[in-house]
Amino acid sequence: MSSPWERIPLDDYENHMKLSTVQQLQKLNEIMKSQIDKYNIETVAILGVAGGNGLEHIDCSKIKVVYGIDINQDYLDVCKEKYKNLDDYLVLKKLDLADIANDLPVADIIIANLFIEYIGIDMFIKQLSKKVPPFVSCVIQKNLDINFVSDSPYTEVFEEISLLHRNIDKNSLVNAMSTIGYSLIIFEEHLLPNMKEFIRLDFTNNKIVVRHSNVV
Repeated sequence: MSSPWERIPLDDYENHMKLSTVQQLQKLNEIMKSQIDKYNIETVAILGVAGGNGLEHIDCSKIKVVYGIDINQDYLDVCKEKYKNLDDYLVLKKLDLADIANDLPVADIIIANLFIEYIGIDMFIKQLSKKVPPFVSCVIQKNLDINFVSDSPYTEVFEEISLLHRNIDKNSLVNAMSTIGYSLIIFEEHLLPNMKEFIRLDFTNNKIVVRHSNVV
């Protein structure tokens, strides 16, 4: 069975996300720059890479491989075309990580922005526990109003994926991460228009000795 994400045109998704009343695309771009620059890492895996928002921040003098994971092949095709300059560094994979038979790539950091909402905390933890990356950085959305999807001319496009969405509680995620050896090292709140808030949570694994810099 195909995923509802495979039926959403990338233009509709990105145009919705960057509306002045939403501004999620812009904020995620800003956050991803920090997620990439914060640590002394050589490999990055981005879950739900879509069209590659934020990939322009990849410094190829430091990063050797970037894995872009998405369930929508059309998104990955656009991403590949848009970031031809990263061709030697960018590895794009069509994977449904809600299926436990599929594995995360091995990377120094897993970036999962607005991704856990669609596979759930339990599956996210199961996937991480198979590879145990040194760092995990994620963004979850806190809804101060009723709907996860902000009102816009594109709202109807998201009706199917709204059925997949799960609200992710920050404390539940932190507690679940601790069960597989991860400690919270960064907590940030980013207020958005339309009564939305992004919460950034970065974790490091206590059992792994890693090279890192500027960790607070």
